[in-house]
Amino acid sequence: MVLLDNMTFGCINNLQMEHGMDSFGTEFRFRNPETGKLDGGFVPVDFAMSAAAYGCKTYKVNTVEELKAALADARLQTVSTLIDIKVLPKTMIHKYLSWWRVGVAQVSTSARTDAVAKTLNERLAKARQY
Repeated sequence: MVLLDNMTFGCINNLQMEHGMDSFGTEFRFRNPETGKLDGGFVPVDFAMSAAAYGCKTYKVNTVEELKAALADARLQTVSTLIDIKVLPKTMIHKYLSWWRVGVAQVSTSARTDAVAKTLNERLAKARQY
């Protein structure tokens, strides 16, 4: 089961930003005619329709009640399921109540990236070695 937003500004962008990087390539945006860059409005993508084309059972959810019903029904399915939930940009739980061990530049000219690398190294020093 996959939960997605439907305006293509997904969680990987938050992960990028929280690791001291600027956004690049993780938001599907229209080309801005004034700047010539891909910094225009968000490209609307109907993930439910796309998943249905691959044979998934899909749900479009707008309320808590609809989410509960979709989760209950998804448990009964014998095929992959997708729940499409509309969210506002940058409203996801930051850091997902945890931390992610992903590559961060250890040498950078960006103070923001250096701070993220320092924090990551501190967390790694405390992490259990398996």
